[in-house]
Amino acid sequence: MLTEEQVVGIKNDLARGVLTQQQIGDKYGISRSYVSDIACGRIHGAVQSEVPEATDEESQIFKLQAEIAHLRDERNTYKRQLQPAAKTQGLFQAVADELERRIQPFKALPPARKEFKQEKGTIREHLVMHLSDGHHDQIITPEDTGGLETYDFSISMCRAERYVDTILKWTQQTLAPQFQFPSLTVLAYGDHTSGEIHGHTARSYFRNAFKNSLAIGQLHSLMYRDLAPYFEQVNILYVPGNHGRRSKKKDYLGAHDNFDYLIAKTAELYLRDVPNITFQIPNAFCANVDIGGVGFQVFHGDDVRSSLGIPHYGLEKRRHRMKAINAVQGGTPIRYFCCGHFHRHSSMSEVDGEMIINGAWTATDAYAYNALGGYTEPTQLIHGVNVEHGITWRLPVKLRCDYERRGPRRYKIDMMKEM
Repeated sequence: MLTEEQVVGIKNDLARGVLTQQQIGDKYGISRSYVSDIACGRIHGAVQSEVPEATDEESQIFKLQAEIAHLRDERNTYKRQLQPAAKTQGLFQAVADELERRIQPFKALPPARKEFKQEKGTIREHLVMHLSDGHHDQIITPEDTGGLETYDFSISMCRAERYVDTILKWTQQTLAPQFQFPSLTVLAYGDHTSGEIHGHTARSYFRNAFKNSLAIGQLHSLMYRDLAPYFEQVNILYVPGNHGRRSKKKDYLGAHDNFDYLIAKTAELYLRDVPNITFQIPNAFCANVDIGGVGFQVFHGDDVRSSLGIPHYGLEKRRHRMKAINAVQGGTPIRYFCCGHFHRHSSMSEVDGEMIINGAWTATDAYAYNALGGYTEPTQLIHGVNVEHGITWRLPVKLRCDYERRGPRRYKIDMMKEM
């Protein structure tokens, strides 16, 4: 049996925290479990320890120990929160870094542009090409759409050829020589892939979201390479859409956590040896750009609220608000606001600006046909920009061509070899 004095000694040692319970047991010739019972108050609960009050130095140590424990808990909490984000948000950057080592860049095509001469009556403008809502990896069958649409990656390649050919014919033949276009700006604002949402990947062309993105990025790069010889400079701006996101809901801090970002990086890597092509891929869902002294804002359009299924009020509301914000931002005043998402080409003009909605590469799909009764001619927009007059002309390019069933004439994608 322990004396009261021994019990007090044991409790004093426990309170000091210098010795372990096993060491205290060895000191008094008792088992560790007996010391544990004393520590928990199961036995000798009435006996009080006689540990003197802590000194100022000891109090400061205890305070620091408490702060360390608190900081450790906070660190562990943040670590648990960041681990899932690191797995997704760092994924595309890691893939892009690996692609930089693996992608063999295209060689630049020989220049095909004529020397620009400022002659009397010649008009110099900047050409703008809009690129959105390609959904290149989507498969649409006539059975899904009442016979109105047939679409897959091969057909999207045909439509890409048609788009490029129409741009060159219009700018280099129809409008030439009165119009000269020294530069081309490509505004690419998302939904180039149908992504992972709504189970699209399992029904997509390559059945793999990463393969889809790499193939689409290569297709875009082929389009830009074909256009580059006809312009002194090609500037390409990418912002993502909603279909490429990897989060369940839109993460406004995760613009690069998006398959549209991977598509943009893939295209950039294929064209890194073409000297007159530059890419801008901001980590943002919205971007302002100066085109020949005229301000444009591009965004996908998925976060615009509709009223009774009609987006025009929401688009106008956004335009007015962003116009006011732009006045605070400074820089080139925004005159044109460009978005896609709604798969229907249209525009809404005001005295101080215009909202431009780009079309889609598909006429309809199972959702649009059955849920919305939606059908439009597949179109993408090009237009000229003049520093004095803004947009002077525009052409909605019809993408369908008569050889879609036979497949593309000149574009070849590496991923297609696996099919």
